[in-house]
Amino acid sequence: MLSAPAATALLVQPSCPSSPTVNALPTNVNSCSKHLSLKQTVCLSVALEKKTEVALFPKEHGADSRLGSCTSYSNCVHFCQVRLPLLPICFLMGVVAKEEIVKQNLKCRDLLDEARNYHLHLSSRAVPDFEYSIRTTPRKQTAGVLFCVGGRGGSGDPFRSIECYSINKNNWFFGPEMNSRRRHVGVISVGGKVYAVGGHDGNEHLGSMEVFDPLTNKWMMKASMNTKRRGIALASLGGPIYAIGGLDDNTCFSDVERYDIESDRWSAIAPMNTPRGGVGSVALMNHVYAVGGNDGVASLSSVEKYDPHLDKWIEVKEMGQRRAGNGVSELHGCLYVVGGFDDNSPLSSVERFDPRSNKWEYVAELTTPRGGVGIATLMGRIFAVGGHNGNAYLNTVEAFDPIVNRWELVGSVSHCRAGAGVAVCSCLSSQIRDVGQGSSNVVDCM
Repeated sequence: MLSAPAATALLVQPSCPSSPTVNALPTNVNSCSKHLSLKQTVCLSVALEKKTEVALFPKEHGADSRLGSCTSYSNCVHFCQVRLPLLPICFLMGVVAKEEIVKQNLKCRDLLDEARNYHLHLSSRAVPDFEYSIRTTPRKQTAGVLFCVGGRGGSGDPFRSIECYSINKNNWFFGPEMNSRRRHVGVISVGGKVYAVGGHDGNEHLGSMEVFDPLTNKWMMKASMNTKRRGIALASLGGPIYAIGGLDDNTCFSDVERYDIESDRWSAIAPMNTPRGGVGSVALMNHVYAVGGNDGVASLSSVEKYDPHLDKWIEVKEMGQRRAGNGVSELHGCLYVVGGFDDNSPLSSVERFDPRSNKWEYVAELTTPRGGVGIATLMGRIFAVGGHNGNAYLNTVEAFDPIVNRWELVGSVSHCRAGAGVAVCSCLSSQIRDVGQGSSNVVDCM
C-alpha cells in the first residue's frame, strides 16, 4: 500500500463539519454531490492510499449501495478537484486509468492525461511546456513542516535549537533541541524524519549524525561519518543519504559518503572532481547535484552531478555567478540556487537550472543579500531562512513564487542565524512538541 504520496491528493468527507475522517464512505449519508463534497481548500489530508481509492472508486469497495439516485459518477465525486498529479504514477496507470468511469468520461481522461504529463515533465525532457495548477500543489495539511536546524548568530556560538514552521497556522515555534550544537550543518528529511549531519559545535568539527523522529519527539544519535566536516550538503536519491563536500580548518573536501538508513552505515563513494566547502546539493532527475562551494582558494560557479549507476561525477553547465554558502532546492523539476557568498560578499541573486534544456537563467533577486542561507521548497514556493547580509545575521524569512517571479517577506524566526540547515519534513506540526524558547541563548543579530 502506497500511502505517503496519496496523502497529498484527496480527502472525501461529508459536508457536515462534525463528521470524522473515515476509511470509506460514511453509512449515514447519501453520497450524491449534495451530501458529499471534495473541499476545494488546501487544508485537507488523507492517511492512506486506500482512502483515496475508496473515495475515487466507491463501487469497487462496496459503496455502490449508498449511491442513491446519483446518475453519474461526476455527480458523486467532483473529479476535477482531485489532485491526481500528486498520486504515484504506478497508482495512476495501474488503478485509475483502468477504471471504466475514467475510460468513459472525457473530462476524467483529460485530468488523467494532465497527471501523466506532470510525471513526464518531472522525469524527462518530455512535455517541456507543462503548465502547473492547483492540482499540482499539495494541500496544506499534507505539505509538511519546515525545519530550521542549528546555525549560529552574532555571538558566534552554534545553536542546538530548532525552529519549526506550520503553514496551517502560519507561525514558527521551537521544537526539541538537538543533542549537539551545530553550525554549518547538513540537514535533510527522509521518511518523515529529520537528519542533522556534521557541522561544528564551537570547539571541534563533527562527524556525528542525529535523527529527529516526530513520533517520539526525540533526537537519536546514529552512525558517524568517516570524515568530520562542516559546510556539507545532503541529498537523498533512491533511499540513501549523500553527504557531499564540506571543509575543516585545513581542507576543503571533495569526499562524498553515502548513508544506508536500514543498516545505519556510511560508505565512501566516488569523490567529486572539485573540492567544495559550503556546497549546495539536491537530487534531481536520477542524479545528485553539487552546486558551487569554495575550493579553498575562491568561490565556485562550477556544478557537477553524480550518477549512482556509474559511481561517477560529471561536470555540467556552470552557473552565471560563483558562490558558496548558497542554498539549493528543487521546484517544478528545476534546480534553484539562492544567495550565498562570492568570496566574502553576500549575494541576493538567484539562478534556476532546467536539466531538460541544460540552461541556467536568473530569476528575481532576494529582498536582501543572504550568505549562509538555508532554503527548502514548501507548497510550491521556495523559502529562504536567515543568513547574513554583510552587516548582520538575519532572522527574516522570504518566499519565492515562480508564477509571479517574486520574493516576498513572509515572517521571521526567533533567532537570527546563518549556517542553519533547512528541510521540509512530511509530518504534522501538531506532532512536534513546542518547547518554547528552550535552553538556547537568544543572541544579538550583530
